Amino acid sequence: MKIKVGIAHTNRVIEIESQDAEEVRSRIEEAFAGSQPLVWLQDSDGTRIGIPREMLAFVEFESAEGRSGVGFAPGS
Repeated sequence: MKIKVGIAHTNRVIEIESQDAEEVRSRIEEAFAGSQPLVWLQDSDGTRIGIPREMLAFVEFESAEGRSGVGFAPGS
């Protein structure tokens, strides 16, 4: 599954491939619920990406069939 992560105040979008979208969603929610300064995500090829929590603009989960329309953005 392709996951797109938007970075606030830029036009940058990070794309990762993951077989476990629920794990990615859980990590992001845990970062916002706690005081973790970084959200660490891991691509299906093992690449780890650290994104500052306050810089997350949106997260979009896209299935193999195309866009699912599911995603979220942090509240203001």
